[in-house]
Amino acid sequence: MSGFVRSFACALLLSAAVPAAASADALSDYIAARDAAMSASVAAAKAGKSSDDAVIKREEAAIKDLGKRLAAVLGPLKFKGLGGPDYTLQVLIYDESAPSRQLDGLSFANKDITTRLVVTPESVFNSWLAARAKDADAPAALGAGVKAAAAAPEFYTDALVFDGGFYQPYVELPVAAAPGETAVAMLGQQVDEPAGNTPPGDITIVRIADGKAMVGLTQVKLDIKPIAACEALWKPVKAKADALQKQVEKDAKDEDPRWDTINKLNEDGSAAYRACFQKEAPGQPFFANAVKQAEAFLATARGQ
Repeated sequence: MSGFVRSFACALLLSAAVPAAASADALSDYIAARDAAMSASVAAAKAGKSSDDAVIKREEAAIKDLGKRLAAVLGPLKFKGLGGPDYTLQVLIYDESAPSRQLDGLSFANKDITTRLVVTPESVFNSWLAARAKDADAPAALGAGVKAAAAAPEFYTDALVFDGGFYQPYVELPVAAAPGETAVAMLGQQVDEPAGNTPPGDITIVRIADGKAMVGLTQVKLDIKPIAACEALWKPVKAKADALQKQVEKDAKDEDPRWDTINKLNEDGSAAYRACFQKEAPGQPFFANAVKQAEAFLATARGQ
């Protein structure tokens, strides 16, 4: 038996013999069990045994055990309109050589999953964010504090996890933090390609207080009218991209390099629109309503 598997087996025996709530240090016990489970899964992947029935059953048992341990650490949690909790880690490895990059926590969501909230111990969140800041593809924002990280799309990729696509922040919403609380809210949207001039319709929050960290997203309805200054930046780029695309489709060449140019135009035009939106949004009629809805989401996260 390998050291990874042996340590994982010991962790499972410990969880069976001593309930997590009765542990002298439930958080340390959880982290040790999580790391042992991830190490065992990485070892199995490297050995080409990830699909073995015994490995699959072991990982399923580990995930169930870890969810119970973390629930004991966090204590009773209930949020208005949200069901759960569900343990966020359903896969213990990122690839054959590394453990999962996902934020481990308890997830709560409404029935149609238009609102969701992930809760984890503050120390777990801090360790996770520090690790993500060291990833080879990480932007500098992930290592520049919570507010800077919350403005980066990469932050949400592993904090909330999306079924395709990613979350693109547009503009920060100036929410009020309670004493001793860190609270950040962003208005943005879930996308799977450059969004062009599509207005945002999702609000995310990051809240840290009372030893817990929370990351959440809720879909909102905002009456966002076209902003002339931003449309003026986007429309010429869109027209150029569309004209080039028509020519490329007409020529019908295999692996036409002009597709890269089209993609670049759409990306640059979308970025210009977002930068303009960020500048202009606070003076727009919808902005106060967006802040109000972000405040309401924070109130839900506070258990109110």
